[in-house]
Amino acid sequence: MLLVISIIDGDTVKVLNHQNEQLKIRLASIDAPERKQPYGAKSKQLLASLIGNKRVTLSCPKKDRYKRLICTITLPSGKDVNREMVINGGAWVYRKYYKGVDYINAEKYARFNKLGLWDTSEYKAIPPWEWRRN
Repeated sequence: MLLVISIIDGDTVKVLNHQNEQLKIRLASIDAPERKQPYGAKSKQLLASLIGNKRVTLSCPKKDRYKRLICTITLPSGKDVNREMVINGGAWVYRKYYKGVDYINAEKYARFNKLGLWDTSEYKAIPPWEWRRN
């Protein structure tokens, strides 16, 4: 298990590995609002409440173009943190990279129940991948 030492935004964290090296981790299959995007700060806060200063397990099948590990983060209880971000309205499912149905159903649940980014007056429904294009 690795220690989460920093929450960068709603889908990026730093962990300390067993050699005391910092690793930058991008949560797989989700895309959270950017820091300057509406709901960006709240998304970061949600992730911090889930895993800030906690020990987690990582499953990291690849790296992205920025050399970040792309991981699914799991709590000791077995809870999938990536999915928790979606089901609580802290992030979208990144459909470009996610091919399953569980996260899609979690996002539908969050939308239907107006959770997180789906129920805030500051939010305008612009997915982060579109926000970054502008």
